[in-house]
Amino acid sequence: MNFLVTDAGGPGEELARKAIEYFQDAALKEGIDLTDFDPEAPLHQQIAWAEARGLSIGCTYLRFSTKIQHSSEDQLRENIFAAARLKVFIPPHLICLDEAKKGRSTRRVGLSRLKAILQCGCSLVLVLFKLSRLHRNSYKGYEFIAERVVENGHRVIIFNDGIDSIDKRAWKAQVQLRGILDDMYVDSLIDHVKAGLVGLFEKRWTVGPHGIGYRSKILPDAPLTNLGKQRTMPEIDPVAAKLIRQHFEWIRDGMSLGEGLRRWLAAGGPIDPRSTTGRMTPTAYRRLLGNLRLTGRWEFGRKKSVWSSSKDYAEQQEQPDEEVSKFHCEDLRIVDDELFFAVQKRLDELKLGPRGPKKGKTAQLWDLTTEFFFCAACSTDQELVRFHQTGAHGRGMQCKRADFCRCKSAVRREEAVRAVCEKLQELIRQDRKLIGEIVVRSQELDARGDEGLLDELKQLENRERSLTRRIDDLSDLVGEGSEEDRAEMKAKIRAARSERVDVHEKLARARKTLERSSRTLTLDDVGQILDEFAALLTDGASGRLGEDAIYRALAVFRDLTGGCIMVHVEPRPARKQTNVRGQFQPRLLRVVRDKAELPPGSDDPVPEEVEVWLREPPLRDLLAPRVHQLIDVEGMSFRAAAKQLQKEGYQVNSGVVWQIYERYYEMIGQPKPKRPYNNGNSRESA
Repeated sequence: MNFLVTDAGGPGEELARKAIEYFQDAALKEGIDLTDFDPEAPLHQQIAWAEARGLSIGCTYLRFSTKIQHSSEDQLRENIFAAARLKVFIPPHLICLDEAKKGRSTRRVGLSRLKAILQCGCSLVLVLFKLSRLHRNSYKGYEFIAERVVENGHRVIIFNDGIDSIDKRAWKAQVQLRGILDDMYVDSLIDHVKAGLVGLFEKRWTVGPHGIGYRSKILPDAPLTNLGKQRTMPEIDPVAAKLIRQHFEWIRDGMSLGEGLRRWLAAGGPIDPRSTTGRMTPTAYRRLLGNLRLTGRWEFGRKKSVWSSSKDYAEQQEQPDEEVSKFHCEDLRIVDDELFFAVQKRLDELKLGPRGPKKGKTAQLWDLTTEFFFCAACSTDQELVRFHQTGAHGRGMQCKRADFCRCKSAVRREEAVRAVCEKLQELIRQDRKLIGEIVVRSQELDARGDEGLLDELKQLENRERSLTRRIDDLSDLVGEGSEEDRAEMKAKIRAARSERVDVHEKLARARKTLERSSRTLTLDDVGQILDEFAALLTDGASGRLGEDAIYRALAVFRDLTGGCIMVHVEPRPARKQTNVRGQFQPRLLRVVRDKAELPPGSDDPVPEEVEVWLREPPLRDLLAPRVHQLIDVEGMSFRAAAKQLQKEGYQVNSGVVWQIYERYYEMIGQPKPKRPYNNGNSRESA
């Protein structure tokens, strides 16, 4: 058996260790012989051991819905003990789980892993705690069992529901009936819970988060909650209420929502306790301005969460007035009706109407590369914060945290991508000869190690032939002896076949490595590869590529930059506009090797990070240190400094030099010193 599945959705080391412990305890209880059982053995050896003792191979799926349950370990224990009673062995590798995932959702990592295991092509036993662990919708649970389990030759055991697909006459009706009963039970439970919450709401007790502007007031005489906590009721938070009233007045008077949000953040305004981002967002700010509770009118049950099976997520549906519980309390009023409805009128005016269809346009390189730019100010070692499109027609890009970024600045995407492409072309021109020499030299060094690779290849071929002969010999003996002898012989054949598959995969990798290392590459070949890169970058930066070639340019851009360009925003003294530079680690050598299908070199030099201006500082800012050097250090006059700068390629005159000199001291925050006429130099005659 060869299960090619990922670790995502599988058990961690601790749960896998407990699975082995549970099986050993269950085996002792059920009389299963544990002789030669190795908990640390690889999967194919554990399967061979189980089949040699007449055990079926099983898999299991665990799931719980909310973060406070943590029942994976309990479900696993019950599943393994139930499986052992039926002589089924569940290896840790075949355990799938989803924690804090709703059963109505179909996009679950653990469920996807279970589907991959069930497609292995061999017979398995799926052990479940309850049918509802698979899907909350009864018809989806039946569909999964019928199409992915039974029709593929597997067996399913749902021991808590008394369902076993080995009973071909009864299991279909049992699954459907159990699903209907579960649905009815959940609906009934929802009605009871809602009735209880309505009773608490009518007493004006807390039944959920209050929202911004309110806080909890403890009721010492009220009975405790079901969790043993004290009952509370909402009351106005005076600090937040004052800030809310101020913002309502600002918005009524014409302030933009963006400016209102910035002022809220600057004042350190509170956030909704249900926020997943930990900060006030534009959507949450607008929702705050439309919160009817601020007028003292409280409602419960206005919206109901309804699961959409086709969309695979829950939707909030508006409920009719007869389904909504209400009360009006002036003690909870923060905003008067006149101010509140004036703001609602303003919000309605700001709503955008329906938009027409988007105009089709040809994708350019700068339209596809925004995801490679990351904010250096907001990113950490654990999380990189990327840039997103912004501005009119999406021509710019900025940190996705927008107003929350301490170095907020928008950059034109086209200019930034062109600057990076020009820098990459410059690096290709500079390092062309060096890269060619390194690749050719490393090929010569790698060729010396081919002898060891040939020896390994020969050993793998001999091992594959040996396993094939062993399988043939065992197959000739499979029909002889007792039932136990034949079962043991079959187990040996499966183990040998599994090992041969592993050897065959290693052999294929070794042959591919040898083939790649035997290729020869000349300096001209390296130059041709680099020319292709440069041409793609040039045409991509100029917008001359078609639909197909643009994606080749995108791949080159991503590979050469490593898909990560850190954007640094530098403020300019006494100016609002900022300077923006990008920093990345070029991977020219690695990309050339990959293009030529060569193995990575062991002695390749580590490339240094390079910088490129994504928004270049103005000429006067760039020349300010140079002008300071010429006038204050070398003692030149403004006219002489202008002549020197003209020799260096800058078209400036003495008046511009004087302005740049003033800009230098403005940049460093110091007063400009008084200089003598002509900086103490004698005036040249005309």
